[in-house]
Amino acid sequence: MTVKKTNLKFIVFLTLLALLVIPPTLAYADDDDDDAEDIVENLGWVAVGAGIVANIPFIAMNKIRRYSIKTGSSTMQVAKQIRTVYRPILNFHIMLNSIGYFAGMTHGLILSRYLDSVSLSLAIVMSVMMVSGLLLKYTSSRNSKIFGKLLHGQFGLVILLAALVVLHIVIGDD
Repeated sequence: MTVKKTNLKFIVFLTLLALLVIPPTLAYADDDDDDAEDIVENLGWVAVGAGIVANIPFIAMNKIRRYSIKTGSSTMQVAKQIRTVYRPILNFHIMLNSIGYFAGMTHGLILSRYLDSVSLSLAIVMSVMMVSGLLLKYTSSRNSKIFGKLLHGQFGLVILLAALVVLHIVIGDD
């Protein structure tokens, strides 16, 4: 019963995420070329903003929790308090990063005629982070969880993603 419920949640989640792609596509189809380019560019900014807002609180909370546990007795209360808000912040992280992912991918697909190596690398890294996050959230096997944690939690991958976003913005302004 639990497996079917988890699969149903996963299917509903993916369906809702896929529906996020439709409105930007329709908005792009309704406008003339100049306004459409602005709309597509704004999708890119939505992706950047969602990524920043989704990740900074989550990363900060995890760093504070780890520091509290590492330092010991007097700060253990902080770690216990963080545990109560972990699930809502995790859900916020997942929701906003999903919105950012689909906004960014829609931005990239619509502007695919301008594809360069930085944009392609950014799309690949975003996809790796999204897939590894989905593995963490929706798989139950121990090995899948370990693999997802190792991949999704790589600080180097996060730095690479941030650097590619900055490079994409700099190159895209030309």
